[in-house]
Amino acid sequence: MGLYGKESVHTVYLTGYVHGVNTHPMNAPYHHGDLRNGLIAEGLRLVETAGADGFSLREAARGLGVTANAAYRHFADKSDLLTAIAVHGFAILSDHLQASLGATKENQARLRVLGGAYVAFAVARPELFRLMFGPYGLCQIMRLPQTNAGPSAGQILNGILGDMVGQGLMSVTARDGALLRVWSSIHGFALLAIDGLEGLETQTKRDTALQGLMGFILKGLCDLKPG
Repeated sequence: MGLYGKESVHTVYLTGYVHGVNTHPMNAPYHHGDLRNGLIAEGLRLVETAGADGFSLREAARGLGVTANAAYRHFADKSDLLTAIAVHGFAILSDHLQASLGATKENQARLRVLGGAYVAFAVARPELFRLMFGPYGLCQIMRLPQTNAGPSAGQILNGILGDMVGQGLMSVTARDGALLRVWSSIHGFALLAIDGLEGLETQTKRDTALQGLMGFILKGLCDLKPG
C-alpha cells in the first residue's frame, strides 16, 4: 500500500526490501559484502549534511573507501541512489510515527500525535524530507514494483480515520477523501515549518499553531457526522 493508503494507487515502500535493498541499511555497520546498503547509508549522511544536490555518487563511494566503478555496479547514477535513500527515508518516517503513537488509544488524540510526529520529523530532518517528496523521491518510488512492506504513513493515518468512523466520531461521508485532505494539511504545515515561515520559527510556536490546525481538522471531520 502507498502513502495514500486505499484511496490511491501510489506505492511507497516503507520497510522490507525494494529491488533487494534493505530499507534499514543503517541498522548494521558497512562491510564490503553489502556495498549497496553501505552507499545508501553514506548517501543519507551526505544528503543531511550537504543536501541532495551537494554531492556526487563518486563522493559517496569515496566515503566508503571504494571506487566509483564499484558504486556504479549498484546504482546506474546518482538519481538512482537518491531514490533508494528516499525509500529508506519513508521507512524511518514510518518507524517514527509508530513509535510516537506508542500506547495512545483515543483516536482523536492519536491523530494529534500523528500530526505532531510528522511535523517533528520534517523539522528534524529537512533535507531528507525534501528528498522524499522531491523529483527523486515519491514520484520515482511510485514506479517501483510492489513488495512486502510495513505500514506506510498513509496506512497509519488511514487506520485512525477508519477507527473514528467505527466509533461514530466521523461519518462515512466525511471519511470519503479525508485521508488526502488531512495528510495534505499536515504536510503543507510541515513544509511551511521547515521553510521558516514567520510564526513557526520555534518549537513552542509550531506546537501552538499545529494544535490549532489539528483542532480545525478534527472539527471539520467530526462536524460532518450525519444528523
